[in-house]
Amino acid sequence: MKNKILGVLSALLISVPSLLQAAPTVIVYEWAVQSGKASDFAAALDTLQKSKIGQDRTAQLHLESIGFNGVNPATHRVVVLYPSIAEMESWNKKFADSSAGRTFRRSIDGIASPVAQYMEQPLQSWGEVSNDDTVFDVVRMQVSDVAATASGLDALMNAPESKSFPGQIWLIQVVRGNAAPDGRVTHQIVVGYESLAEMEAWQDYMLTTDAWKTWSGVAQKSFIVTNRFTVDWLAVYDHNYTLEDFD
Repeated sequence: MKNKILGVLSALLISVPSLLQAAPTVIVYEWAVQSGKASDFAAALDTLQKSKIGQDRTAQLHLESIGFNGVNPATHRVVVLYPSIAEMESWNKKFADSSAGRTFRRSIDGIASPVAQYMEQPLQSWGEVSNDDTVFDVVRMQVSDVAATASGLDALMNAPESKSFPGQIWLIQVVRGNAAPDGRVTHQIVVGYESLAEMEAWQDYMLTTDAWKTWSGVAQKSFIVTNRFTVDWLAVYDHNYTLEDFD
């Protein structure tokens, strides 16, 4: 089973949480979309992504719906994967005063309100990275021991009981925007599946294993969970970049 450790990046982010690295970077925009207006929001975003400015970057963008979000009012996320912070900065400058940007903002005015935005960078991943996974279990955490969390997950995913794991799992550090409606967040564990049924079947199995019991002991000592929700991918736009490139 694939296990990718982002060497120097992982070590530096564990020891210096606020440090920004020239590395794959995720920007998450959370939105509260009015009831009945989700299709209008999706259409506005689609128009932007198909515009010249929308495609003039190296990035992958997801529109996601959020389920079971606790006290967080966000209903949707726009998630953008960049190969670097520099690429993100370059595109944001082009977008800021563009006609496509103004059109997008006018289109969503009155139907969607921004809730939060934050920047993430991956520390470690396991499983098979694939766009076939469109349902994600997102665990948001305050981590007190990053090294123990990473090694505990590594042991779990390399245990014999995990050989048939069907999806992908990421340990991600939130490097900017740690204050959130659902509490202070330092890290996320994000697990991708092809369906909720696949997620349910895997979790039912894993909860019976000794590997899970060991991981649960590590988790109890290493972090607290501030929120947990699911997301469904509604649309994916590859702008000269894919999830496989990001990995």
